[in-house]
Amino acid sequence: MSSHDEYSSDEEDLVDENQKSDVFLGFVDAPIIYDDDEQAEDDEDAEEPTIEDTFIGGKPVWLHPESFPDEKFVCCENCGKKMALLLQAFAPIDGKLYDRVIYIFGCKNTSQCSKKKGSIKAIRGISKDPERVAEIKKEQEEAVSKDLDAKLQLDNQKKLQIELTKDLFSSGTKSGSNDKSVNPFASSDSSNPFASSSGANPFGGNAFAAKKEETPKETSKKEVPPKESYASIASKNTVKSKKQSEKSQYELPYYSGNFLYVDRETFKKETNDPELEKYRHLIDMDVNKDDEGSSSGKRRGSSSSGAGLDPSTAKISSMLDDKYFENFSNTVKHNPGQVLRYNLGGNPLLYSGRDEIAKKFAGGFNVPKPAFNPSSERQFELQLMPKAIMDLEQINDEDVKINDILNGMSWGTIIVCTDVEDYVPESSFDDNQVAYIEEWCGVQWEESV
Repeated sequence: MSSHDEYSSDEEDLVDENQKSDVFLGFVDAPIIYDDDEQAEDDEDAEEPTIEDTFIGGKPVWLHPESFPDEKFVCCENCGKKMALLLQAFAPIDGKLYDRVIYIFGCKNTSQCSKKKGSIKAIRGISKDPERVAEIKKEQEEAVSKDLDAKLQLDNQKKLQIELTKDLFSSGTKSGSNDKSVNPFASSDSSNPFASSSGANPFGGNAFAAKKEETPKETSKKEVPPKESYASIASKNTVKSKKQSEKSQYELPYYSGNFLYVDRETFKKETNDPELEKYRHLIDMDVNKDDEGSSSGKRRGSSSSGAGLDPSTAKISSMLDDKYFENFSNTVKHNPGQVLRYNLGGNPLLYSGRDEIAKKFAGGFNVPKPAFNPSSERQFELQLMPKAIMDLEQINDEDVKINDILNGMSWGTIIVCTDVEDYVPESSFDDNQVAYIEEWCGVQWEESV
């Protein structure tokens, strides 16, 4: 599902303009089709991804055809098997003269490795190739020059408008004067700015003609281009990388791939129909009747009240008692198609408040410092959302059931935090000026019944 489909033109009035977000969302936009796929023969417009693309599934695109991570970075620490790409995000940083990519890999051996440390990993890749650095520098200089030209043009337009209108209603008297004897619109008054005989008439034929090309149609602030953002940087790069060499690829298992379209998060106006409201009747029907009228104050998700629930309903009941999960659901319902959230330096949207990962964010930021740069800190960068599971496993939206979600890939969200200084040891760079390093990856798994 593309973000273009997230809101139709008829639904624009449902967007709450008063709520602004610094978060960028990724939505499934189009399938990835490789040259060796059977479908490629029937799709002339099929394109393989480059490093400037953001996508889920598919095959990873390394920062150089002959430079790829140490094999240990793409192997599961439990079963030792190579992992599949879950996400590749083109993630350049403002002011940095190099390409930068975040990769997330996950073990496909879910029956054995699910919920185990090291079965999902995040890698940060950086390319400081001199030619590419020069290209990025030129792009940034052109962007700055364009922005400056636009601002100067707007200033000139404002000055021109002031110059054209400053004397329109001048009567030749001092401001605030009580003298009403001079009619500014009298044809016999030499000071009349609209008099045809006045040489100072700013709307005289020659004067207007001389300024006609410079006169703006409107002076709205919309004429000033917005500040470069993650969305515009990540989706509008004009320089494309060389096609990936098949000989340099890892032989990795992979899921079906989809390009992502990135857009700023928006919110719909509140309604009285929360996303989880449709599940509450299941809980109300199965909750132990002895709990009704009880003054013990026990939560529905506690072991006593959950004893009478079937496994699926018990899990939902437990989730509904978690304020973090409720916030997660209420936030996602505004953009249910999101598979990626990006907010460098911001805060993750926690799927649960009850696990060890939540403790690292609730009440403070306690993510471990990077071992490769111990004097630095880490910051939140992005997270993969559960909708990605449906797209990676190709679960049909129309046929999906609660059990399909709970019994598939068992994570609720994957959170990636990266080094604030974006540092990589010089020894990690190869001859192509490419380096890869493992970053902190926190997984919030589905709760077990």
